[in-house]
Amino acid sequence: MSSVKRYDIDNMTEKPQKKRLLPEKGLSSGLTLQLLRAKAKTGFRSPHFWIIIGLFIVFTFVYYYLLESYKDIYIIIFFYPLIYAAIVYRIRGVVVTGVVFIGILLPQALVVSQDPVFLVRTLIFAAFAYLAAALGAVLLNYLENQLEAYQEILSLNEKLNDYIDKLHKTQQQLIQAAKLSSLGQLAAAVAHELNNPLAGILIYTRLAKEKIAKGTIDKEKLNSNLEKIESAIEYCSSIIQGLLDFARQTEPLLRPVTVGRAIDKAMSLAGHQIKMKTIEVSRADAPSLSLVVADFNQLVQVIINLILNAVQSMKEGGKLTVNTSQDDGLVKITISDTGNGIPPENMDKLFTPFFTTKDDVKGVGLGLAISYGIIERHGGRIEVQSEVGRGSTFTVILPAYEGEEQPETGTSI
Repeated sequence: MSSVKRYDIDNMTEKPQKKRLLPEKGLSSGLTLQLLRAKAKTGFRSPHFWIIIGLFIVFTFVYYYLLESYKDIYIIIFFYPLIYAAIVYRIRGVVVTGVVFIGILLPQALVVSQDPVFLVRTLIFAAFAYLAAALGAVLLNYLENQLEAYQEILSLNEKLNDYIDKLHKTQQQLIQAAKLSSLGQLAAAVAHELNNPLAGILIYTRLAKEKIAKGTIDKEKLNSNLEKIESAIEYCSSIIQGLLDFARQTEPLLRPVTVGRAIDKAMSLAGHQIKMKTIEVSRADAPSLSLVVADFNQLVQVIINLILNAVQSMKEGGKLTVNTSQDDGLVKITISDTGNGIPPENMDKLFTPFFTTKDDVKGVGLGLAISYGIIERHGGRIEVQSEVGRGSTFTVILPAYEGEEQPETGTSI
């Protein structure tokens, strides 16, 4: 009985470019900000303290010596030092100036006027002034706390953006590391593949030198040999260029991609290693297969990782099957092998970074983990079926592209 493990990330789409939180007009600008910045940090040493004292002295002189009537109404002039104190000293300023305010008014009400009605009106005006100043101080404290909280949010948002940038760079570095690891595994097979044409080039070159030295040059034969050398060089160049394109680090670019073309590229790179293992390859592409929105480079990398894992699991040869299909708006890439299979106890750890069971193959266990992360970021999933002794099947599932834009026809990976 086969062991089945499904990795499903639903509703995953390309993440939009993050927006940085910026200060807006309101708390952080205009008159409010000026009032908040007017808060005094010292007592007697602050010029605000002496301004308030000066205002009280001036208004007291005006109240007692210049105003001869309606003194209970002109109490309003003392609102100014109260509000001033509320702005620069907040609640403690209101309390202190409120006591001074009452101390200035009571002699007029109790000694000079001796009118109970005047006393009541004076106390009412004083209470109103005191409450208004206190309310202003409380409101300014509240706005100050809100502004501090807002600035803290901005600071945390900037740190979060920095962490996201670092995480993105780390992810790209891991992807590149896994790509280079796959490249290292391909190197031996590629070297073997290059050896034959290079040996042919060497033979034909030496043969041409001998003919020239002896003076027995057959132009037609020499031209034929040169064409063979040229063909061999172009073949070697195409292999090396493919490896260079695969190894090149590029920024992810999501666009409509033909799945069959990505498989062709992966097979061309991994084909040399498949030949060395004498593995039979079977491939079947579904007709009229939809495009998928993906980064072509990364999709090729995932397919190569899965093919290499399949090849390495078939130590004595076997059969590699690569199929594509489509069902319910999902495009599927199925890669099967007839290798050793995966034990059930390892299924949960299959996509864990640095987990590997390959003793005879150099690797750090990043290939499948990186592949899983790439497909997850493309809004897809990877399903695995495996039976010990019979082989494994990896299925990459991606949402089908339903737009009208056609894929690019260039040769870049």
